[in-house]
Amino acid sequence: MTSKPSQSGPKINQRLITAPSGAVLTLAWLKSQGISGKLANYYATSGWLHRIGEGAFTLKSGPTDWLGAVFGIQQKAATFHPGGRTALELANLAHFLPLGDQAPVYLFSRSSERLPLWFKSLPWAGRIKHLRTNFLPPEVGLREHQAGGFAVRVSDPERAILEFLLHQTMDEAGYEHAKLVFEGLGTLRPSLVQTLLEKCTSVKVKRLFLHLAELHRHPWFQQLELTKVSLGSGKRVLVPGGRLDPKYLITVPAAKEMPSDAP
Repeated sequence: MTSKPSQSGPKINQRLITAPSGAVLTLAWLKSQGISGKLANYYATSGWLHRIGEGAFTLKSGPTDWLGAVFGIQQKAATFHPGGRTALELANLAHFLPLGDQAPVYLFSRSSERLPLWFKSLPWAGRIKHLRTNFLPPEVGLREHQAGGFAVRVSDPERAILEFLLHQTMDEAGYEHAKLVFEGLGTLRPSLVQTLLEKCTSVKVKRLFLHLAELHRHPWFQQLELTKVSLGSGKRVLVPGGRLDPKYLITVPAAKEMPSDAP
């Protein structure tokens, strides 16, 4: 017979009962709900909470998915967010077959941030690709993504595609994948794209973004004010041995010629 948590001692906090199922509840979140660290420890020893690491709990034992863990991180470090390919995937814009439970999860934060130890100890932590970078401002281009009973902040598509170009391996296959992703980006908001491009500090990312955007001729591209976007000077090698785009001064894969004996 399963024993119930003891009812002696402090009464269970009603906000804890309605806490989001599947989310990691950190001490920062619990304190925001009026639950002290001492009371959280009491709830853990009484069975109301399940401890998954130092300062981190869930409502019940069992596997916690990565979105629930990101919810926990964001309660203390708001700059952590799913971005790049992962954010495009969440918006159904990644244009590739997901790799299921083995797919990498791209998590972005400011360069000064570190993943907490409790996060690194979770079973799927090896899938996390943590990119610590300041190449975009922390407050621009984020949206709320509903994940069951809770929400996490993730990159908008306009920000996610810039992050994708930052982490994507830019060989011939990576370039072709980026081209496919751009095909589905016909509804980007030009005002947000403009803001992000002006604030982005990666010359390579900006040049590649504009190269691919111009290639696909999406309507929003025509509304950009490129004179306000700093593209630096000199050439940038993106794909070794590729051809030079004379406008954006980046090397991209050489165009494949049709065989002379093609029908």
